Amino acid sequence: MTHHTSTTPELLRPKTVCQYLSIGRTKLHELDTLDPTFPRKIRISSRCVGWTKTQLDNWLQAKIEAKV
Repeated sequence: MTHHTSTTPELLRPKTVCQYLSIGRTKLHELDTLDPTFPRKIRISSRCVGWTKTQLDNWLQAKIEAKV
């Protein structure tokens, strides 16, 4: 039997993104609409969106490096 490893990045839903970034839903919406450096959401369906953890980690790292 062959085991396949998934190369699909982990998709985080808005509630999880808020917990991960320690922000509220309003701030998440603000970042998504007003901050051009914030990763663009991925639309799964008309009512389902998410962000990849890799995108969020890269954005956070850029924020950290900008502070130095």
